[in-house]
Amino acid sequence: MRRAHLFPAAMLLTLAVAPLASTASDLDTVHVTASRTSHLTDALPVGAVVLTAEDIRRMPVRSLADVLDTVGGVRASRLYGLGDSASTIDLMGFGASATQNTLVLLNGRRLNDIDMASVDFSAIPLAAIERIEILPGSGGVLYGSGASGGAINIVTRERYDDSLGVELGGGSFNTRSGNLWGTLGDDQTSALLSLRALNSDGYRDNNALRQRNAFADLRHREARSTWYLSVQADREELGLPGARLINPGTGLNEFRDDPRGAQTPNDYAEREGVTVMPGAAIALGQQVTLHLDTGVRRKWQTFFQDGFGSLSYGETEIRGYSLNPRLQGHLDLGSVQTHWTLGADYQDSDYQADRAVSQAAFPDPNERVTAGQRQSGYYLFLSSALTERLTATAGARQERVRQRFDTSAAPTERREDDLEMYEGGLVFSPLDHFSLFANAARTARVATLDEVVSVFAGSIDPLSPQTGEVYTSGMRWHDGRQRSMLTYWYARFDDEIIYDPVTFSNTNLDDRTRRRGVTLNSRWRLEEGLWMTFNATLQNAQFADGPFSNNQIPDVPRRSGYLQVDWEALPWLTFSGAQRYTGSRFYSEDNANSSQRQPSYRWTDLSATARYRHAYLRATVHNLQDRRVSDRGFFFNDGTNDVFGTYPLPGRYYLVSLGAEF
Repeated sequence: MRRAHLFPAAMLLTLAVAPLASTASDLDTVHVTASRTSHLTDALPVGAVVLTAEDIRRMPVRSLADVLDTVGGVRASRLYGLGDSASTIDLMGFGASATQNTLVLLNGRRLNDIDMASVDFSAIPLAAIERIEILPGSGGVLYGSGASGGAINIVTRERYDDSLGVELGGGSFNTRSGNLWGTLGDDQTSALLSLRALNSDGYRDNNALRQRNAFADLRHREARSTWYLSVQADREELGLPGARLINPGTGLNEFRDDPRGAQTPNDYAEREGVTVMPGAAIALGQQVTLHLDTGVRRKWQTFFQDGFGSLSYGETEIRGYSLNPRLQGHLDLGSVQTHWTLGADYQDSDYQADRAVSQAAFPDPNERVTAGQRQSGYYLFLSSALTERLTATAGARQERVRQRFDTSAAPTERREDDLEMYEGGLVFSPLDHFSLFANAARTARVATLDEVVSVFAGSIDPLSPQTGEVYTSGMRWHDGRQRSMLTYWYARFDDEIIYDPVTFSNTNLDDRTRRRGVTLNSRWRLEEGLWMTFNATLQNAQFADGPFSNNQIPDVPRRSGYLQVDWEALPWLTFSGAQRYTGSRFYSEDNANSSQRQPSYRWTDLSATARYRHAYLRATVHNLQDRRVSDRGFFFNDGTNDVFGTYPLPGRYYLVSLGAEF
């Protein structure tokens, strides 16, 4: 497989389409939408959390993963802590398999690939985001397989005004960054073009990071139609230092004594991808709108692992396209007003992975895997205002997934599965600013191709679909000074797909798992120029039956929290401080809960921004207390002792950026 230079081509494409355009709308009004429902769904019967562009602007964050980590019920887990590299987002406590169970969308279209790679959050600039919608325990009916824990929908701006921005940054670990963005807009057309570059030596040895991202968002509105296009291109080169080992039996503790060292000083990974998502919304009458969304995606990856058996160099290519037509409309039946969405989804993806002893030997790879996945489904979603204060929602989806697998060491295998997903709920608003909600959903997901094929063993083990039942309830209230949400969830899953450390492969659990928890998300304006955000989560993810009955699912903290205070000290000077708390959790692969836990930690970030006319200067300090912490770790027994591998996050570090907006 020859490397395709996707990023330069995508750059040319984004520059070529930059003068095109978008729809005007009122950005001052905050709406909770599911993207596949054209009406306002403030009455969506789940604990939906919305982060607005203004919320994001006040956060002392550097990336989209940092933004999501501020929400109760959401956990961002990082391997290295810089540039969103290898960041995963977990809704409802899935731990190591979070990426496969949390559906991430851009304007309602899925970003999750058919492999196990995490979503590249760095490819979406914060400047393009109008809001982020987090839908815990919901999304399967509207979006399909993979929303076991829920869905996160990133919505770009409906309108851009004429502007230009530039930012240069630098800081610890020889970090250098540059951002350039421009927007234009009028009553009919608007567009954004964003270019970003990041270089860093990284906190650890052999952890250098090089990222290049381009993003274009374009809209154009006619009298009865809206045309839109998003183009996303990304390229990343990353050194892989491996885990730091802890062996209490021998006294070895690299995490404590040498956290910046590398276990694998020669390993690296590279990734390059392009996504193009055009679409249109066409009014067919006063009550019905036709949406035609399509997408094309290509991703290329390579890795090198020094001394990893006989297969140390590999290349993978994924190509796919999607077609997502839907009709949306409004129907009045007496006093009952119903908004409806009727749609279909089709996605076709091909996957090829080659492995060789070295890059020099790659023309004759030791192992080749070719695979494909075809998904086709149709769905109906209804939201009915039964009375002025009572709203009911209901939806159903039927989906068929066809997969094929072929390796040079095993015969071709095919699998076909039919998935059914349902959802229904109620919202009751006894007061103008207070609502109670309850929702029940049936979810399903098929295994990703990486979960099915063991490249190194040359084996294929098709897995059954994972199914689940998710129940959420809670309340939300708001007034002029605050908005808050309290959500309880209970979920049980059958045939859950997990990694088995004994067989070194993925498998369906024979026994049921369960998850339950409660989250609080609250934002307050304490006084003019002073805001506070407080979010907290208590959760319990367990094996419900079998040999691990009542054990905790590894890599899921039972307690977590987030506190942020924003202060506008002067019209030109603002400060922000935030502290995260992540509770202790068992190391990945310790399903028996037989060994020690990964420690809890606190992490503090501070930020100050000074503005003068069009220019601004921003300085941040991360991990203020210089704590030695880790998000990710694993466990194994070497035959004599329990051994732990962990990935240290950076110690205290500083970043400064100088920018201007016109």
